[in-house]
Amino acid sequence: MSTRKPKISILGDSISTYEGYQPYGYSVYYRDDRLYDNELESVEDTWWMQVIGALGGELYINDSFSGSTVAGMFFPSACSDERCSALGAEDAPDMIFVYMGTNDRGLSVPLGMENPADPNGFYGAYRQMLKKIKLNYPSAKIVCATLPAGRLQEGDAGGYDEDTGYNEAIARAVAEEGCMLADIAAFGKRYETLDACHPTRAGHKTLAGFWLKALGLSGENI
Repeated sequence: MSTRKPKISILGDSISTYEGYQPYGYSVYYRDDRLYDNELESVEDTWWMQVIGALGGELYINDSFSGSTVAGMFFPSACSDERCSALGAEDAPDMIFVYMGTNDRGLSVPLGMENPADPNGFYGAYRQMLKKIKLNYPSAKIVCATLPAGRLQEGDAGGYDEDTGYNEAIARAVAEEGCMLADIAAFGKRYETLDACHPTRAGHKTLAGFWLKALGLSGENI
């Protein structure tokens, strides 16, 4: 008697894209020469496919759009109705991994901690995003990650430093909406990149280790 694999969907930005795995028309970072440059040989090298595999699950929908922010009312913002309703098809996902906020941080989107209903501030948008996801997929377990810092391939620095303000906003929004926090920034380690942001194959492996440890699994890459 076979056991059904849990269906896992992803809500992300360019870090979580891979050619051929996003909805039609979505902007994809990991394609063509970028796959070669970052040494990704297959989709199995991505952080999300590694974590899904370790959980014994299967990818349902990867709703990741390169360059997208959480903040903002309209597509491709992760707070938009379109993105928050694109995580399931005939059935609801069993789990949803949310790894968003890198572009908000990079664009210095205001935190807006004083206004949880403002979709143009990061904190308010994150809360509104979670409210919409919960409404659309009430049975799904929603896991949201904080934002660790990257490093350049040849050194220990070179990427964004961890911005505790954005991570505090994520943690607060996740707690208030009753979701699960994967505090992958709390490990205090950086993942490898070529450009200070997008993980290489080794960087994806590190991120997968962060996620697995935060989920209470091995996390042997930490």
